[in-house]
Amino acid sequence: MALELSDGEIRVLKCLGDAKKTLEVSELAKRAGLSLSSVMSYLEGLSQRGLVRLSAEDEDYLILTDEGRKYAEEGLPERRIARRALDLGGRATLQEVRKAVGMSDEELRIALGWMRRKGLGEVVAIGGERVIEVRGVPAEDSVEEVLKSLAGGGRVRTKDLPQEVLSELKTRRLVSIVQQRRRLATITESGLEALSRVQQIRVVGALTADLIRSGEWRSVYLKPYDVSAEPPRVYPARKHFYAEFLDRVRRILLEMGFVEAEGPYVELEFWNFDVLFQAQDHPAREIHDCFVLVEPSMGRLPHNELVEAVKRVHETKWGYPWSEERASRLILRSHTTAVSARFLAKRPRPPVKMFCISKVFRPDIIDATHFIEFTQVDGIYGDKGVNLRTLLGVLRDFAQRLGFEEVRFRPSYFPFTEPSVEGSVYHPQLGWIECLGAGMFRPEVLESLGIDYPVAAWGIGIDRLAMTLLGISDIRELYSRDLRFLRTRAVTSQCPL
Repeated sequence: MALELSDGEIRVLKCLGDAKKTLEVSELAKRAGLSLSSVMSYLEGLSQRGLVRLSAEDEDYLILTDEGRKYAEEGLPERRIARRALDLGGRATLQEVRKAVGMSDEELRIALGWMRRKGLGEVVAIGGERVIEVRGVPAEDSVEEVLKSLAGGGRVRTKDLPQEVLSELKTRRLVSIVQQRRRLATITESGLEALSRVQQIRVVGALTADLIRSGEWRSVYLKPYDVSAEPPRVYPARKHFYAEFLDRVRRILLEMGFVEAEGPYVELEFWNFDVLFQAQDHPAREIHDCFVLVEPSMGRLPHNELVEAVKRVHETKWGYPWSEERASRLILRSHTTAVSARFLAKRPRPPVKMFCISKVFRPDIIDATHFIEFTQVDGIYGDKGVNLRTLLGVLRDFAQRLGFEEVRFRPSYFPFTEPSVEGSVYHPQLGWIECLGAGMFRPEVLESLGIDYPVAAWGIGIDRLAMTLLGISDIRELYSRDLRFLRTRAVTSQCPL
């Protein structure tokens, strides 16, 4: 009995039979004169009938970096300077060569190192001057040939290169390695046998009214539709899932009547500590608790009135000689309360409702729950009559809008608030999770800033809440750039528990 195959399936089988070897699908499509999608469709049907065998393998390929592309166009720098010295008689001064090839001193230094390593020449001292002596320049260089091949659109597999060539390409950062999946097709014994008894028929993808009325449906082959087959995955552009989460936090706070503010990552100790009534000998100011800038190391303090007020409060309340030099030291901010302090300094009159969603930096040992940078949500609410009860109500409202049903507070201590509380939210699977610190700004903080109304303040480690709501156990995944991981994250404006 003849085997019924469509014209496309026959063409694919014949190409595989004539090749007498395994073919990559893209090569098979080229030989058959068909589109890649059509060939994949035909191969799937042939595979289900046992006429072809499909497989896949991952291979590492090279792609050019910017520097590699530059060298592909201009040539490797060691060969360029060697050729130039050869043009000048086999001997030339460093300055002559550098000027002729247009290299910086650093580029020339690196090029000379590779020239010596490859035996193209050496640098000698003659008459108190450094001179390049070149013995000869080979017509070809394996590394340069690979670069030119890649620049011309060629595909180069890592396994096809000698180890020393691949090592040089990687060491010099001229290429990057990407992994690509090759889809392969091989004709089976059943497929070869089918070619000898095949019968070509018309294949249709849908049964139409015209086919039924004409009776032609009896002579066509109705291609089966595999409802279990997955369509091609499409990955359109989208925001990072953590950025989406932070946008949701931002919308909630805006809906609650707060305005957003921002401040610099590099901050004066004055705003990060002094304005907030943290003494200059406080342990949090040491290098093991905050990042200190080396260059530049000092910044400029704000207007004299504010500096004098802070100095007076520190010396009166703490009883030590306050140092402008220490307050001028530059650090990476350790909390976004510095943004709140800057905001309040410009707004002596109530009401004030502000929040900040931004990064802070603290030295730490990186692991699944600790990182040297993390996101903090800071906020203040200042007005006549604002008190701790007001603050707790705001925080409870925020947590419930975010998706937590219960919030629990307990007394705590923070250097710049009194009274202070530690807030925890309840997660059905994980239980109570500590996530925020809050309190009323101390009178000393308000006095320094010239504020005569009460101000409630809070700081939320939003990374921890995000990990809980998004089902993540490693804080580093919040900042992941791994596309394979990011593509598995759901796109949603809600974060249900």
